[in-house]
Amino acid sequence: MLKEEFVSNNIHSTAIIGDNVKIGKNVEIGPFAIIGDNVKIGDETKIKSNVKINSYVELGKNNIIHPYAYLGGPPQDVKYNGEKTWVKIGNNNIIREYVTVHRSSKENESTVVGDENFLMAYSHLAHDCRVGNRNTIVNYAGISGHVEIEDDTFISGSTLVHQFVKIGKMTMIGGGSKITQDVLPFTLVDGNPCNVYGLNIVGLRRNRVSKETRNALKRALRVALDKKRKKKIISELKQMKIYDFEEVKHFVNFVQKSERGLLLRGN
Repeated sequence: MLKEEFVSNNIHSTAIIGDNVKIGKNVEIGPFAIIGDNVKIGDETKIKSNVKINSYVELGKNNIIHPYAYLGGPPQDVKYNGEKTWVKIGNNNIIREYVTVHRSSKENESTVVGDENFLMAYSHLAHDCRVGNRNTIVNYAGISGHVEIEDDTFISGSTLVHQFVKIGKMTMIGGGSKITQDVLPFTLVDGNPCNVYGLNIVGLRRNRVSKETRNALKRALRVALDKKRKKKIISELKQMKIYDFEEVKHFVNFVQKSERGLLLRGN
């Protein structure tokens, strides 16, 4: 790109832009930012100074990437041998200083981040993670490879999440927690070893979940903490009237799909 094009597209003259880069409308790229090859940047996205976006990254619309974030770095996986892999990020995300998001470790596959997520400074998303929408991941949280995070979760600072763990929707995880098993949706968990402290009532209210639904989820959680075993949890909940609630069906479906085991220690 020519210097005149940098100016007309609000791209600073000191930014370095690689080959085959597609840049949308009204994109800002700040001083000393580095954009690798085969990158796509959606409309209205703002990339601040000193950001590094490696090759094979797709950014949607209206994202804000703060200084020294590093997106699309190679996976920290000894089996990775330079295959073409991706990071794909949706729309309206805020990515703060020194956040790192690594590419997939498998050829032609992607680490995926959805829409309206807030990744705070120094948080890390490893290779092959799948992050949904409207999640908050607080400073210094470390999300290991192949982790799946549903929607509307709050993962507090310095939390460590083991690889292949699934974190259910509207979950809140307390600061400094160590997560080694799947976290049930709608729950509040904390500690090392981690403990279930009940429903995430604040999160449910913020997401306008009705009191009737919250009461149904309380009963579902009591069954899970009492029965412990997947088959017994699923069997009992499917026989209860509360199974008619969509949120309870989601809860049961999450239990069915769990592979690492469920975090079920009671308070």
